[in-house]
Amino acid sequence: MKKVIAILLGTAMLLQLSIGSTAAYDAPKLEKDEWDMYYESLIEENTLPTLNVGADQTQVNLCWHCDKDKAEAKVEVSTNSDMSDAKTFVGTTTASENDTQLVCRVTVTGLKEKTTYYYRWHTENGWSEAEKYETKSFGDHKALVVGDIQIAEEERPAESEISQINIGRNWNNVLATALTQNPDIAYLVSPGDNTSTGNTVKEWQTLLMPKALRQLPMALAIGNHDKKGMMYNYYTSMPNEYYGNFFAGLDRDFWFRYGDVLYLFYDSTSGNAPDHMAMTKEAVKLNPDAKWRIGVVHHGINGAGDCIGDAETEILLSTIFTPIFDSYDLDLVITGHTHSQGRSHFMKGRKVLSPAESGKTYTDPEGIVYLNSNSVCEKVIMDYEADYLAYSFLENDITTYTTLDFKGNTLILETRRGDTGELLDSVTIERTTAEHNENSFGNVMTRIGYKVIEALGFIYTMIDNLVRKFS
Repeated sequence: MKKVIAILLGTAMLLQLSIGSTAAYDAPKLEKDEWDMYYESLIEENTLPTLNVGADQTQVNLCWHCDKDKAEAKVEVSTNSDMSDAKTFVGTTTASENDTQLVCRVTVTGLKEKTTYYYRWHTENGWSEAEKYETKSFGDHKALVVGDIQIAEEERPAESEISQINIGRNWNNVLATALTQNPDIAYLVSPGDNTSTGNTVKEWQTLLMPKALRQLPMALAIGNHDKKGMMYNYYTSMPNEYYGNFFAGLDRDFWFRYGDVLYLFYDSTSGNAPDHMAMTKEAVKLNPDAKWRIGVVHHGINGAGDCIGDAETEILLSTIFTPIFDSYDLDLVITGHTHSQGRSHFMKGRKVLSPAESGKTYTDPEGIVYLNSNSVCEKVIMDYEADYLAYSFLENDITTYTTLDFKGNTLILETRRGDTGELLDSVTIERTTAEHNENSFGNVMTRIGYKVIEALGFIYTMIDNLVRKFS
């Protein structure tokens, strides 16, 4: 009887381990000759799909190009690798950047946590090969932050370290390091500058090349380099896009919810204060129970590198965005732009409220931590000092990545080298309550006073829109 019980207990433990385990991503690190061959086999196409986050953890969005005469916005999803018993999801088609294709967009809904799915999309040659997508926990989970991927324009010489082909390989290998060491990552957050010129197909094809991106949904902010063209418009499908009343062209904000986390993505290339505030108000109103609120902007507000002392960032953008972040009680703001890795203390506006030293845990702190990511692309050594920085990484020839680890009542930020995975910085924030204080007297008064900034932002936006229209 004891042996039988022992066997049953052992079996139960193995079953529990298998249920709780997280399968690895298909994220191989490639040597130069391997990547070069892979790159050359795909670079003349533009049909790789984009897998983006959905409105919540039960959804993902797909976006791809297809021949205009054969385009059907259809995706099949099954829990069987042979695609038997597949469910079909139908989306929409819209114009592309060329005259021969359409852009297909489909939202897959009803996903369950910790489940292996297989999906395929309809191409001009019929159904694609099936890809595997494994959902992670809808509660405790990890997010991956990598910034300024900035896939280079194709004109750069191939032998250059900052050529399109070599930046593509670095991007692939940073993903490989991060996902191999953190197979429980559920999605990727980019604070913008995903491409360099924002205007070529090959930049997006290279961006989407890593095999892991057929399994890893991305949330991509708009950066100033993306804003140089309109390609972002044709290669992404972000949830809850907010076009507001005064945005123009590529301008937009968006938000999504994953478990207890509300993400607010802002187009910091736009000074459109009224719509930035309106999007925040709408998203927070729809998600009052979100335990964590995280902002994502491209420009390095309270960041590291050459944003320090920069009038546009420290005066204009800080004036537009920090009152929104502060009055809606955000926990973390993710930024990029400067190609410099750094993390702030707990901030309100431009002031340090309390320290956030590496390796320590802080319970119910006041203020916001600002995390500035460095870059996948060209590195710039920027030794700028600021009292608000708790940590900065000056070896900017190394790409870094950060994981956001949500565990119960804690958020653990860990920044690591993208080549070796060596830990560089960490800090833990603990929340003993899920409530935020955006309705406090001080925060309400901040938003009332912000009406002046909204009026000035409106004037700035209208002038900027006119300049862009006639330039």
